[in-house]
Amino acid sequence: MKKKYLPILFVITLAALLLIQKDIVMPFAEWVAASDLFLEQSGDKGSRMATSTTMTNHAFNQCNTEVRDTIDSDIKITFPNEALQSWTLGNYRYLINADIELTKSTGESFFKKYACQIQYTEESDLDDVMNPDNWDISGISGLTGL
Repeated sequence: MKKKYLPILFVITLAALLLIQKDIVMPFAEWVAASDLFLEQSGDKGSRMATSTTMTNHAFNQCNTEVRDTIDSDIKITFPNEALQSWTLGNYRYLINADIELTKSTGESFFKKYACQIQYTEESDLDDVMNPDNWDISGISGLTGL
């Protein structure tokens, strides 16, 4: 093949690849994304509204345990009876927002808000919900600088 035809062949090949992607690959990818192929049916529905349920209360208690383990033992922590806000994210995942009172050894007292994302790993088996080994904390924010 002559060298003068190589640029033309390159342009034709590139145009063919773009058309295949536009007309075949992308519609297929959109169809797969819109299907229920990757949908997890755990029975635990998420909610955009803050809510308080038995499971969010358990999640709140587990987050408090993790906060207690995270903060220096010289600081006294006073936990509220319930979270400020809690959300169920679905698939037994929860987001907890709480306000705790911290008292330093000098007597200085202040409030700190924290957010905790946590998941119950045993899914619908709620028999051992109080066991901390059945909870997985994804992260806690708001406790830096203590």
